[in-house]
Amino acid sequence: MEKAVIVAYDINRAIGRGGDLPWGRSLPADLANFKRLTKGSDVIMGRKTFESIGCRPLPERENIVISSRPTGVKGVLTAVNLESALALARYKTFIIGGAQVYSGALEIPAIDTIYATEVDAAFSDTDTFFPELDMTAWQEVSRVHHPADTENKYGFDFVTYRRII
Repeated sequence: MEKAVIVAYDINRAIGRGGDLPWGRSLPADLANFKRLTKGSDVIMGRKTFESIGCRPLPERENIVISSRPTGVKGVLTAVNLESALALARYKTFIIGGAQVYSGALEIPAIDTIYATEVDAAFSDTDTFFPELDMTAWQEVSRVHHPADTENKYGFDFVTYRRII
């Protein structure tokens, strides 16, 4: 069963600003891609990411939150660390953030794919970043460019990386 990271970041690898995406909701194609890829899967996230989505489960997914305390939210499983969260997962699994969870996931050999949205912009006042990839361990296997348009304020690429070691 595939275990993957799914992330969107700007040209400086920023993934967050004040608990939200640096670009807000100005890339609906990215949100649609996230939904399409993760629907019917397990999603694992840290407590802060869970809070940033409104402390509610993402629909049509098994939600697992890494936290020292149960969330108390129906339909959300809680795990004390990433390893125990992965052990709870029963389907295709996506690590959806935040920065600490991503860093830990990249160290686990079972995480074999990264689905990245690389946003062609830099944002100010960002406070959360995706780690640099060790390109001796990862290989880009696909890239699809999408220019800015009337619905998406910024250009972006959907990029897939696979673990090679």
